[in-house]
Amino acid sequence: SMQKIADALGVSIEDAALGVIRIANANMINALKLVSVRRGYDPRDFTLIAFGGGGAMHAAALAKELHVGRVLIPQAPGHFSAWGMLMTDPMQDFIRTTLVASNDQNRPRMDEIFGGMEDEARRFFSGAGYDAGKVRIDRFLDMRYHGQEHTVRVPVSVDAERHVNVAEANERFHGLHERAYTYRLASAIEIVNFHVVGSVPTRKPALRSFAVEGGDGTTKSRRTVDYDEWGHLDSAIYERSNLKPGVPIHGPAVIEEPAATTVV
Repeated sequence: SMQKIADALGVSIEDAALGVIRIANANMINALKLVSVRRGYDPRDFTLIAFGGGGAMHAAALAKELHVGRVLIPQAPGHFSAWGMLMTDPMQDFIRTTLVASNDQNRPRMDEIFGGMEDEARRFFSGAGYDAGKVRIDRFLDMRYHGQEHTVRVPVSVDAERHVNVAEANERFHGLHERAYTYRLASAIEIVNFHVVGSVPTRKPALRSFAVEGGDGTTKSRRTVDYDEWGHLDSAIYERSNLKPGVPIHGPAVIEEPAATTVV
């Protein structure tokens, strides 16, 4: 299959494969920026967790591009998404578009809209066979300054009588807007969407501590690896299960395990 791409482009199979990897990395970097830089978060403040069958192979290159200082590869990364499914509660979103000025005068209407959506969420889960009394409700508002087009999603608190805390929601909006867009305004705040997330807490597998024995940390082989812009480098090849816990290894290196390969 790679031969067909190489022939069509008039390049070697190796160069065609590198082109595929570069495109994949660029797409993943754009996706990471969508949930970090473009939401006002600095990637340098975070650890990059890589999972999936191919995540560990791309992780170091992505971290370098985003200036992330630490990368974490969990145990069995190729199966990590399955673990995520086991740890996830059943969840459903309910969204209603209603333009409302966010002020105390409109709080009764806000309470009414949220109340109706919460009842809808409980009916939905009851119809799906869950105990309506166990449904957890989280409330959000998509808010903007009057006259703006874009919105910011803001978590909303309510008191014991389920009244919306309007002042707190407005203050949260100012802070989240400033984080995302670097400024805040004294303008009136407008609600665009009411958003209710219903979920049902379910029993989850218990995380257990265990002693990591590892091995003697020796390499199992050496081979030349193409690192693209860094060139072809002689690399140590390790089996992950043979690594000694807490003992650093130095790149260039490749760490192999069932269903995943980590490039260092």
